[in-house]
Amino acid sequence: MNKLITTAFLIIIFCSSCSSSRLVNEYKNPETYTFEANKVLVIGMTADKELRRGFEKKIAKALEKNNIIGVKSVDFFETSFTNRKQTIEELNALESQLLEAGFDAILLTKVTGQETKVALISIYDALETGQHKTFDNYYYGNQKLFFKQEPEHYVIYFTETTLYCICPGKERELLWQGNIEVTKSPKSKRNIKDYTKTLLKSLKDNNLLIVQ
Repeated sequence: MNKLITTAFLIIIFCSSCSSSRLVNEYKNPETYTFEANKVLVIGMTADKELRRGFEKKIAKALEKNNIIGVKSVDFFETSFTNRKQTIEELNALESQLLEAGFDAILLTKVTGQETKVALISIYDALETGQHKTFDNYYYGNQKLFFKQEPEHYVIYFTETTLYCICPGKERELLWQGNIEVTKSPKSKRNIKDYTKTLLKSLKDNNLLIVQ
């Protein structure tokens, strides 16, 4: 496994051929069996504007492939909106604005924490290659474990994604919440793609936004 680089938002990679994200746990509003949407506001909560733009663009495109209008918050909000803290009154006014603009839901993602882990065995995976059938091949591939070597480190980010309904008469009702682990790697575009697949699969499985 290549040495992984630390920066700041979404990403999970355990090996070059694996998906870089996985759903850890999720919650679905028990009162909501199914929820279809026509227009969704996508918000990535990070101070890195370029990363936020790339993330929101990927999610919006994925929604559009499923016949849902995905709107990036970087395009919808004025710059001044995220440059300062908003009051409850201002957020209530925003909800009215979203209703008038035809939005059905808000999809919001944030990073809740991170953890550095150590990969003790990263050179030879006998089960993966099938070379463990003979003693000499197995021993040869793993003998470096007898010698002191610098461990490889990688960073896992813990993300939380929430789906809120923008429904008349209800205050931003929570429909779904999921925690997805993302490992930081140099290939940020691929990792955001994998995260998006994990997210969309869970929403589909729960008949939310994309009803099967």
